[in-house]
Amino acid sequence: MLATASDKGTLIRIFDTHTCLLMYELRRGTNKAHISSVAFNRLSSLLCVTSDTKTLHIFSLDGKSKSRSITKHTLSHALPSVCCFGNDENTVIVISSSGYYYKIRWNDKGETFKRGTI
Repeated sequence: MLATASDKGTLIRIFDTHTCLLMYELRRGTNKAHISSVAFNRLSSLLCVTSDTKTLHIFSLDGKSKSRSITKHTLSHALPSVCCFGNDENTVIVISSSGYYYKIRWNDKGETFKRGTI
């Protein structure tokens, strides 16, 4: 799979690299944003996205979820930043260019819990 972001940063599109077909069109928000990072988890069932709006969005790619993120977390010091999935279930790591490190976990209700900022 390949993920791309629209010029406005409001849409994330996921393509199948074998067939070149659009698989998902995900809405990050309605306000313009510069997307700084997009990453799949190991199974390609989740996608995390960070932007200059200081937000982390996590999308489910299970085919059942709607096009909106399953959870969103506001980052206090993350411009620009890189996100990746951690080894623990429902965990994302975010590292900002200013040196901040976040470990963010979420539950089935979409509630997020920041586990640390360094």
